[in-house]
Amino acid sequence: MVRQSRAPIHMIFAAAFLVAGIADAQFNQYTLPGGPQDRPEDRETKLKRELAAARYHFGPVKVAPQIGIKDVAYVRNLFASARSEASDVTATLGAGAHAYLLTGTKMTWVAHVLPDYVAWRRRTDARRLNLTYGIESLGFFNHLFVGVAVGRTEQMQILTPEVPEPVNGRSDQAQVTTELRISGAFYAFATASESRQKGLVDNLVDPLLRQIALLDRTEEVVRAGLRWRQRAGWTIGVGGERSQVTFDSSLRDSSNSGNAPVLELRYDAPRFFFQSDLADRSLEARQGSRFVPFHGVTGNAAVAFQPRPGLEIWTYGSRNLVYSLSPTDPYIDDRRVGLALSMGAGRRVSSRLFAEAGEERYVAFSPAFLQRLDNMTAFGGSAHFKPAGIVTLGFQIMRTRFTSNLPGGGRSYTTGGFSVTLGSP
Repeated sequence: MVRQSRAPIHMIFAAAFLVAGIADAQFNQYTLPGGPQDRPEDRETKLKRELAAARYHFGPVKVAPQIGIKDVAYVRNLFASARSEASDVTATLGAGAHAYLLTGTKMTWVAHVLPDYVAWRRRTDARRLNLTYGIESLGFFNHLFVGVAVGRTEQMQILTPEVPEPVNGRSDQAQVTTELRISGAFYAFATASESRQKGLVDNLVDPLLRQIALLDRTEEVVRAGLRWRQRAGWTIGVGGERSQVTFDSSLRDSSNSGNAPVLELRYDAPRFFFQSDLADRSLEARQGSRFVPFHGVTGNAAVAFQPRPGLEIWTYGSRNLVYSLSPTDPYIDDRRVGLALSMGAGRRVSSRLFAEAGEERYVAFSPAFLQRLDNMTAFGGSAHFKPAGIVTLGFQIMRTRFTSNLPGGGRSYTTGGFSVTLGSP
């Protein structure tokens, strides 16, 4: 077992967890640096915005088409630094639509189909037509919300920090969410979800990239509890969560299950915002897997302050478990803190800068193995312009670097590019 983080990092994360955050009920395979992009919307507010932006009506159906070129990027240092450097150019071409059907005043059906073609200049084996689609039913009744969603998402992304190269991945999701108003400001909630994660790497030439398939797995999460929601902007929730993860392959089997009490905190005001979703997890190995028992708090935290209109300052932190390809380390204890500045000029121009640092501590299943520690630093920025009603131009650049206590473990990832999108949402 590895030791816990050094005191300075611990102190920063403890402070972040006490004030705010944004958490995911499931463990992410990997999350790119950058932190939260904006204040989150509840599902009803988001739906109203999407319906207002749907320009085409076909009887009772509203349609919002979308077409664009995104992630046009120059990518450098695709592989670990112990290997030869490589550079390439990639672009994703996409077209599709969201459709909305209102059946009565309380129920809305949402469907989407968004195919994307991922092109590379040199990496012919990584070119692929990805398909994202799904359907969702949303019921906003007098004292009850019910949401049911199923879908598939295929996209190019970095699936593990151990191999910082974008590859295609698939996620099949199913989720049921309910919230019942009991009395006054008190609500009961429950969410059940299942997610199937798969790396689409079987046809790749590089054997290191094909190993990502060892992380294919199914995750099941059930959460339930009570919330107190006040008009002044406060939301406090307490409850419990049950999670279960089952890996497809026995070669890197980190299957686990466990329970966790959860705490949700949120305060949303014009000049100040915070949100937290923390889980005190107790996870154990399943089916004789190599998973090392884990007991600790995971979650994501974020605080935003708006000193003047058009400028918002974000601080954020996270702790998560990232499953590992290492034959001796079942997972990585991934901890980060960051600072971001969001700037805007009206509704047509927005930009964002961030800097982030963290530690990735590899947790070995035997104390006889060397304890690996990778330090991560990242910085980047983005800008978005809306010269016309349905046209959005985006520019982004990011640099991520890992330094390791193991020889040859250092690696880096640099990308910069732009996107052009026509349509909404």
